[in-house]
Amino acid sequence: MSWIKEEDMRAIRQQADIVDIMSNYLTLEKKGKNYRAICPFHDDHDPSLSISTDKQIFKCFVCGTGGNVFTFVQKIEEISFPEAVAKVAQMIGYPLEISTNGFEAKPNVNQPYYDVMNDYIAYTQYELNAATGMACLEYCHRRNINEDIIKRFQIGYAPAQEKSYHYLKAKKYSDEILLDTGLIREGNDGYTSTFFDRLMIPIHDENGNPVGFTARIITNKEGAPKYINTSQTKIYEKSNLVFNYHRAKDFARKKHRCILVEGAMDVIALEKADIHEGVACLGTACTTNQINLLKRLQVGIVVCYDGDRAGMDATYKFSKMACEHGLHFVIVNNRTKKDPDEIFEEQGKDGLEALISKTVSYVEFLFGYLLTKYNLDNYEDKKKYAEEIYDAIKKTCDEVESATYLSRIKTQTGFDFSALKHNQKPSERKRTSAPRSYTYLEAPLQGRLKAEQSCLAMMLLSKEAAMRFKDEIGFFKDDLCSKLSLYCYDMYRSKDRLDMDGLIASIDEEEVRNFFISLIGNSSLPGKYDEEYFQDCLIKIKECTLKEQIDLINQKIESMPSAMEKLKLASKKNELIVQKNALRRKDG
Repeated sequence: MSWIKEEDMRAIRQQADIVDIMSNYLTLEKKGKNYRAICPFHDDHDPSLSISTDKQIFKCFVCGTGGNVFTFVQKIEEISFPEAVAKVAQMIGYPLEISTNGFEAKPNVNQPYYDVMNDYIAYTQYELNAATGMACLEYCHRRNINEDIIKRFQIGYAPAQEKSYHYLKAKKYSDEILLDTGLIREGNDGYTSTFFDRLMIPIHDENGNPVGFTARIITNKEGAPKYINTSQTKIYEKSNLVFNYHRAKDFARKKHRCILVEGAMDVIALEKADIHEGVACLGTACTTNQINLLKRLQVGIVVCYDGDRAGMDATYKFSKMACEHGLHFVIVNNRTKKDPDEIFEEQGKDGLEALISKTVSYVEFLFGYLLTKYNLDNYEDKKKYAEEIYDAIKKTCDEVESATYLSRIKTQTGFDFSALKHNQKPSERKRTSAPRSYTYLEAPLQGRLKAEQSCLAMMLLSKEAAMRFKDEIGFFKDDLCSKLSLYCYDMYRSKDRLDMDGLIASIDEEEVRNFFISLIGNSSLPGKYDEEYFQDCLIKIKECTLKEQIDLINQKIESMPSAMEKLKLASKKNELIVQKNALRRKDG
């Protein structure tokens, strides 16, 4: 595994402002000198994620997730910590050198499959520019797919079945691995290539690994399907993939939108118009996993499915699922009955951009679309029509929108839902609009727990304090304090001061890392080492320890039948009371 020098990590952390980095992923709202945002790590409705500009950390006070700029990128991109540091370095233009000394790369079990796919992609790209691929290349040019798009999307040509298979075998790949990747299939006459005489568009996972293909026919062959996609394999699971996600995600965050279309050729149509934030679910059905990938972008989704009946049905299905998962989206008002690629071919870049700019809300879409589902001359249908739109209003609209749409329902159907809305208690509206919020360290703490957390905060600032606690107290009763202290002791073995970035990187358990962020972000604790404060916390822990022993003796005295044993316990209890009282006198 590659690693990064501490001085580089520290320099990147100092140069990378957490607000600038997080604004590439989230919409931030300034509040005083700090910022807040909708938390991307749970189903958030009201901004519950806070970003401290002074301490350069973030913390969600609902789900408890916290960290610095590196852990944020690590978590939202779902990558390793070193990869997150490298990503931040790239974002700020820091010249990072990565060392691999002393580390071994953890093998990726799927890497052999990716290697096969990359080899075959290179082969199809070669064939596209060979004599056998001339017709396919001419097809691309007729469709205005230029050389830049061909290279960017690694578009290629699959020649005859036997030619592709012979190439793969010449590369010494076994039939087993070729079957596992879906590049060949077994028939009555043995093994043959799955794809042949087709335009090949590679499909990648969210991290950019090649996992499959969508292959388009380029000649009119009767009975031949227009598209063939890779079947399910060990690395290709259609329900987990969003086409072009790995390329589009950075563009989407910069443009604050992601355009969702039906297929790969529609994404390429957007590229022809210099629109780079397009993705596709490779079909009209959308899954929960695909919705979650789109949510991770933390941008509005522009749904631009085909304008025909099938496209409208697909828009409706997607919208219902997106609404259930809290995904913010608008819908392109496509009345052309054509797909984005057809619109580009007919109207060019300006026509496609004009179409995408004409969006409507989910509710607005329902007013028109549901007329194809319900007959408003039938009372039961009319009621279902009104109820479905009202349900969408409750889930997606603000107060102004709601008033307008409710009036429209009443005019169109005669059903008046405004009374239901007005009769709802404000407390009920509040409960349904946002989850209950709770805090961690910011809640008042009593007794030993508060003293332990305060001591630990001082230990983060002073090696001497850590050693004194170890000698005088020895252990933390609280589990999180105990786990975090072990990381501190481990780092203090080789350092006189804690490197906070290095400490965060070393913590494996997310709950411990979140607790650490809570601790250093707690404004009620001193921001620098305070000897008097630390001493008072030590005494408090000692007092609590003695009090716990005294309480235990009291319980034993109550249950002890022997008078002599009670006297012995009472004597021990008095000794502990004297010790407890002496703590403050000694301090004085």
